[in-house]
Parts: sequence; structure tokens; C-alpha cells
Amino acid sequence: MYRSNLFSSFAAAGSGILQAIRQEPHLRFHLTAAAFVLYFQRYFALERSELALLILTIALVISAELVNTAIERTVDLCCPQRNPLAKLAKDAAAGAVLVNAIASVGVGLFLFWKPQVLRRLMQEIFSSPTRTIVLLIAVVCAGCFVLFFTDRGTTGKNKDC
Repeated sequence: MYRSNLFSSFAAAGSGILQAIRQEPHLRFHLTAAAFVLYFQRYFALERSELALLILTIALVISAELVNTAIERTVDLCCPQRNPLAKLAKDAAAGAVLVNAIASVGVGLFLFWKPQVLRRLMQEIFSSPTRTIVLLIAVVCAGCFVLFFTDRGTTGKNKDC
């Protein structure tokens, strides 16, 4: 019985994450940025503690975006008409995401602002036409994922709140 409930809980969580990815371009942006950061971090020889901080920072931003999505959906369900309190709840949830995103930029600056490493990385990428093309293709694919990987149907969002 316990295993079934545990499996069901994980399945429901996974389903919620996938639905949010399909419906929320901001979440897709954060996931894409995280993928690029995790790929390029290998050039910076981060300590284990720095890598742990990076992973926690990414998890906080993604979690904040998921909580924001949950709050928006709950408010839309409870308040289908325009309501100033509903707007305040949505704005506060979005503000929490913004605080986490700004903090993640700060963490990124502390971890990755190493001009000599950045210079070497740029030289390595742009010295090879193949690497340059692969990076450009990755950026275009990431942009398409952020902008176009979405449900075609309704998202249940109430834009008036």
C-alpha cells in the first residue's frame, strides 16, 4: 500500500512539473538557462561547495517558478473575475520568483566572473567553426523550446487578476 501511494505521489509531482513546463515560458527559460550554466560550469573548475551552491540556486529558482504557477492556478480557480486581492497574490508570487532570479544572477557573478576563464572559453568556442555552429544551433533550439514548446489548448490562466 505504501509503495503505491509513494509512486502515485511521485507520478503526480512529475505530471505537475511537466504541465508547468508545457504551460509556462518563464519556467522553460529558467530550465534552459540552468542547462547552459550546468554545461559551461565545467570550464570554471568549481569547488564541490560552489557546485552545490549552484545546484541549490537553480533548484530554488525552479521551485519558486513552480510555486508561482500553483498560486496563479489556485487564484484563477477561486477568483475567475477580476479581483484586487487576487492580483496582489499573483504579484507577490511573481515577486518571489524575481527575488530568486536576481539572487541567482548574483551567485552566478560570484562563481563565474573570472575574465581570464571567460576569455579562454570564448577563444575556444570561436576558434572552431564547428563549435561556433554547434553553440548557435543550441541557442536557436533553446529559444524555440522557450517560445514554442507549449500546449495548444487553454492553460486556465485568468489574465485579468
